[in-house]
Amino acid sequence: MMQQDLFIIDTLEKLKVISDPLRTKILMNLVKQEYTGQQLAEILAIPKTKIYFHLKELEKHGIVRIVREEEKNGIMQKFYKAVARRFIPSDDLLPSHELIETSRQVFLETVLTTRQEIEKAPGEAFQLKSHNQDMKKNLAATYQFHATEEQFTAFLKEFKELYHKHFKQQEANGPADAKPYMMSLIGFQRSVGGAAVFGDGQEDTDHDDNAIE
Repeated sequence: MMQQDLFIIDTLEKLKVISDPLRTKILMNLVKQEYTGQQLAEILAIPKTKIYFHLKELEKHGIVRIVREEEKNGIMQKFYKAVARRFIPSDDLLPSHELIETSRQVFLETVLTTRQEIEKAPGEAFQLKSHNQDMKKNLAATYQFHATEEQFTAFLKEFKELYHKHFKQQEANGPADAKPYMMSLIGFQRSVGGAAVFGDGQEDTDHDDNAIE
């Protein structure tokens, strides 16, 4: 069974199930690819028995499922995967403190995952070449701006379309010299008068505080 694009969380019970911080971590990993409980235990540095308990809860509520089984050393391993790529609550459940904190946790996990990938990345990913400034190898930038919700939503839509145009169709059959890249996009409404992340640039103008080419 293929992974569906969207799963509507239609009960408060399901919402509470995924609101647990550890289950949020498990679900974020299973959205991307399939894992066994043992693999998740190693990735998250959590005891296997605890992982399996949470997997059973997620499976019971139809949020993850077993996609295949494989025998290894006489033991049948079960591979789990999230049933969908996105999880959105029903309008009937809004507003919800559990939902807000779960969403916040997803953002924090995204930052953590990005940091871990940066720490593991090869040195060549950060090597600067002064003789070829037009060849951008990476990007580290923070942008702060004012916009309406409609403007911000339109930007996110165009960004996704741009990603699909350049990369999504190449995942399965990329060129022989293709290298793995990662880009994290985190966008949200800031608190009024919040401190700038890098430096003290003007909040109402776009700026690239720390661009590395």
